[in-house]
Amino acid sequence: MKKWMIPSAALFILAACNDENIGELVFEDWEAAVEIEQEISTIQEPLSEREQQESEWYQEMLELSEVEEIEPLSEEAVTSAEERRDLMEEEQQIIETSYDQFHESSEHVDQMEEEKQQAADRVFEAMEERYEAYQDLHDQYITSIDEDITLYEMIASESVEIEELQEQHDTVNEMYSMIADKNNAFNDATEEFNEEKTNFYSTADLNVVDEEE
Repeated sequence: MKKWMIPSAALFILAACNDENIGELVFEDWEAAVEIEQEISTIQEPLSEREQQESEWYQEMLELSEVEEIEPLSEEAVTSAEERRDLMEEEQQIIETSYDQFHESSEHVDQMEEEKQQAADRVFEAMEERYEAYQDLHDQYITSIDEDITLYEMIASESVEIEELQEQHDTVNEMYSMIADKNNAFNDATEEFNEEKTNFYSTADLNVVDEEE
């Protein structure tokens, strides 16, 4: 459901002197932030696995008619959803740590000449937009977990009406659509951040290359 785009990583090749040395310090702070965020890859797989498993349980519950058969699957799905909530909190902590590390560079940027400061400011602006886009995505995803749990509990209820269940099903689908939109906005912000970061390295006369190259 959630496809994560991390900032591009770069390798430092060669610096010149003075102002470039300050640029190297900025580089080190920014790439350390990128490295911290790499840890999110360890969260994405179990998160995706739980999403898939819950979807399969839900489809199975829809095919059952006896509450006694539905309840165990409902409980499993609720537990899985709560585990996703825990994973999202871990993810958010990684983002916060990476964000703080990125801002360690501020004191170095202040020592650079104006043109390079302006290029760095554009990177900071892109980072802020990406950070805000992440918070929107995170909050929407947490809200969707609450709606998922409501759906799993409703389907195991003897008193639930078909109309109520359908309404909650539609609410969940709407949540997923909103997550997709916010995920796209976040990934767009990541691309913008990557571009501005690359532009700064060029402006700062830092000879760097993307790790993918």
